[in-house]
Amino acid sequence: MGGIVLFRLALRNLVRHRRRTLVTLAAVAVGITAVVGVRGVLDGLQGVLIDGVVEGGTGALQIHRAGWAESLDASPFALLIEDVDAVAAKAAAVDDVVAVAPRLVFPGLLSVGEQSLIARVTAVDPVREVKVSPQRAQQLVSGGGVAQPGDVVIGAELASVAGASEGTVAAVLAGDVDGVLNGVDGKVSGRSAAIAQGEKRAVILHLESARALLRTPGAASEIAVAVRDRDDVDAVAARLRTALGPGFEVHTWMQLVPFVSDARATQNAVLSVLTGVFLVVILLGVANTLLMSVMERVREIGTLVALGMRRRKVLALFVIEGGLLGALGAITGCAVGVVIVTLLAHKGIVLQPPGASLPATIHPVTSLLFLVRMTALGIAGAVVASFLPAWRASRMRPVEALSSI
Repeated sequence: MGGIVLFRLALRNLVRHRRRTLVTLAAVAVGITAVVGVRGVLDGLQGVLIDGVVEGGTGALQIHRAGWAESLDASPFALLIEDVDAVAAKAAAVDDVVAVAPRLVFPGLLSVGEQSLIARVTAVDPVREVKVSPQRAQQLVSGGGVAQPGDVVIGAELASVAGASEGTVAAVLAGDVDGVLNGVDGKVSGRSAAIAQGEKRAVILHLESARALLRTPGAASEIAVAVRDRDDVDAVAARLRTALGPGFEVHTWMQLVPFVSDARATQNAVLSVLTGVFLVVILLGVANTLLMSVMERVREIGTLVALGMRRRKVLALFVIEGGLLGALGAITGCAVGVVIVTLLAHKGIVLQPPGASLPATIHPVTSLLFLVRMTALGIAGAVVASFLPAWRASRMRPVEALSSI
């Protein structure tokens, strides 16, 4: 009896017991659908989180002077990149680097009226910055960006405390390169929402204003880098290290913001546990169905063995039945899961991330590779679950089986 005959016989047996087959298929499909749906939402959430970090400020990569990662010196002048234009040009020439943007990052005071508030100041070149961090514009809740020297963008919470609005006169104070307190006057040109708790005291200046404030012409504390493909960020970082030499450090966004990678790893671990739970349910359902089938088909099995069907063929028959149950249930579950994920992606899920002022819209997404993996997992799990019932069926003795009823 060939494989095709066994397959047709297994399919006939499943069709013959429609109700039990449908119940088992439903159990498998519901489990797979749940996993696909959760994975889709999780992928969408992780994508929004990573986009917010990378395109909202950090950049895919950052270049610093050597020793920056281990430095305990909070001074913005400790490891300045002096000839920043030359370094930026060298970085921009590296393969798969699409844009570079120099920045000055330093602690300061925002002075509005009689109030002076502690702020974390980031000075940017508006033309270059938009190519590296395009989401900065989306974080504006009112007004515009730092289009020209003198423009000051402040966080919405900071603006609320200071009572500042667009057009309000503001000054940024900080110690200059000589340690002398210096200030630069400007006007509030916009208010931005925080994408994380630490950005609620953020102030954004024009790069030339910050250089005048700190008396550091042509310098920067970091260079943010945008890459062609974020999945290749490690390879691009390696090429940058080679091109720039030992005088500079190159860090990926995962190294700069490790909590995002940690959160993603934790979420994936939880999903793996959830997948395991559903797999156990699937295994129990398939095993129970096939055990019932063996008990109901004792005489049939005895007849097949008496007519010369080898025991390994009997075992294969029930394994094929289990595999079919797993395959049909997994394919159905994946199809339903894709429909649910597509509908949610079209509508979007609005969430308020902890510590953020700006709500995030999640668009769930799923990949063909994940669907193939879930289908394979469903089939493999069903096949494993079918071995015990299949072994019991193959061990039956024809005389006992035929005389059992």
